Amino acid sequence: MNKFFEINGNILTVDNGSICKDFSGICEAESITVDPKSRSMPYTEICAKREDGSSVSYSVWGDLPIIRISDDSEENVFSLYGEHWRVRTVKLNAFTDECDTLVDETLYELFFKGLHKTLSGEIFIFENPLSDKAYFIISETPDHTRGETRLQRRNPEDIFKVNAKPFNVTVKNGGYPVVIGECKRGESDAFVRAYFRHANNCPELVTMSNTWGDCHSADRVCEAFIEKEIEAAKEIGVDIVQIDDGWQSGNTLYKSLRDERGNRIFDERYWELNTERFPNGIMPLTELAKKDGIKVGMWFAPSSHDCFAKLERDKAVLTKAYNEYGARFFKLDMYQASDKAHVEKMLSLLEHIYSLGDDVSVQMDVTRYERLNYLCGREFGTIFVENRYTRYAISFPYKPLKNLWDLSRYLPTNRFQFELVNPDLYSDNYDAEDPFAPINYDMDYLFASVMMSNPLFWMEIQFLSERRRAELAPIMKVWKEHRSILSNADIAPIGERPDGSSHTGFYVSKDGKPEYLLVFREYTDIDTGIFNIPVGKCKAEILCSNADVKVKVEDGHATVKLSKPRAYAFIKLK
Repeated sequence: MNKFFEINGNILTVDNGSICKDFSGICEAESITVDPKSRSMPYTEICAKREDGSSVSYSVWGDLPIIRISDDSEENVFSLYGEHWRVRTVKLNAFTDECDTLVDETLYELFFKGLHKTLSGEIFIFENPLSDKAYFIISETPDHTRGETRLQRRNPEDIFKVNAKPFNVTVKNGGYPVVIGECKRGESDAFVRAYFRHANNCPELVTMSNTWGDCHSADRVCEAFIEKEIEAAKEIGVDIVQIDDGWQSGNTLYKSLRDERGNRIFDERYWELNTERFPNGIMPLTELAKKDGIKVGMWFAPSSHDCFAKLERDKAVLTKAYNEYGARFFKLDMYQASDKAHVEKMLSLLEHIYSLGDDVSVQMDVTRYERLNYLCGREFGTIFVENRYTRYAISFPYKPLKNLWDLSRYLPTNRFQFELVNPDLYSDNYDAEDPFAPINYDMDYLFASVMMSNPLFWMEIQFLSERRRAELAPIMKVWKEHRSILSNADIAPIGERPDGSSHTGFYVSKDGKPEYLLVFREYTDIDTGIFNIPVGKCKAEILCSNADVKVKVEDGHATVKLSKPRAYAFIKLK
């Protein structure tokens, strides 16, 4: 066998020692080892030609029971034998400006013919209580389409004979990649997370500030203002200062420049530097930040008008920002990708950005419109998940925790940016009796609630009070000491789903060994939470907390007592 594959007749067998799968109709194949630098872990790609003349590729990682197929052309990705299969469908919801339930799960029971309807989603998990093996499918689709899965028995005349024919599983998703995998029953969620850790080898977790969260739009953005943001970043310990809307000559508040699909139309001078606001350019700010180990990021809106007709212009703008402004992080916003041609152009832009240098990264905004979503282009950067503002009294600390907790079941938390706000800002806009209002929470609690992601200081950090900075300092120090492990670990949700009054948290392991617990006592009178974790008896060291903590770990449980509501504890297991 060649590395991971062989061909017998027209049958291609892909086998990496963890998964073995036959694909028919293949006349030739060759393999290459792909080393895509920082974007993913190295893998083997098997490039094949079908008998009908079309091409397809299969990607495998040596330590995963997973095969990634470059399109949805396989007629039968699995055959399920037996009568008791259940399929869990997972839909990942973007457009978060209008949605705060980011994960929808539904469980279906297979009946004797199969399923009575086509299932829709991004992740499909198949389990049978009488089988030790489980299967899963991941559909790497953008917002404009979803994967559709059907399960049917091929020969209806045999359906009344027990186990006469298997359930045949097919997937259609508009020609986007399909990932198939198999593992032990009960381990599917962990293997889905493992795939995405392999497919997007995120660098070390980082903190970033973005002034847009305080709702002054571009009004304050200028050289002197960003200098103060950099000084505050130095004092607080923030890694990146991102310059949002306002650095460019164009004005995003000019709403009339749109096409019939709602795409903005940017004139030729739109993305030139606003020299009134930045008379000395951006590079002096980048150099100022660099002295204190801080990097600079910039906001940018690719033009999706006329199917990215200005793509080369946009590439040139970003190249200039990289070379002449020193920007290394780009938040990509406001574009639309409502068909496959748009998606391909957007992926081309991302490839270009990453060709600029090994130190570049992007934040993919999923707050509005049809875009790449969570899975399409999964090898690129991190995901800017949501806009939540204290000015409009729609920011509540338990909600980003809840959304991160939900997503962490299937996706690595290092893929995301989640926000913490200035809790003292616009506090009068909230109901004075609302216990979930941000002003009631300690600043380190707010940081802890998003610290398994890339924490985003969604604020003008220069206005964060001294009291709040003091609350923040201990956990920032501890987090930086441990983030290299958090960046590459498996992080799974534990406890109750956050709702403002739960005991909830995350369990962190690496290479199957326990590393940390991060637990929360939300606003509840119950002081003790009991968490199921795959750990026997072990010692626990309190690394950081805003309360008195007692913890005991034994027999698959962690019992954590926190002395006050709205408390957290970051705990090292050893």
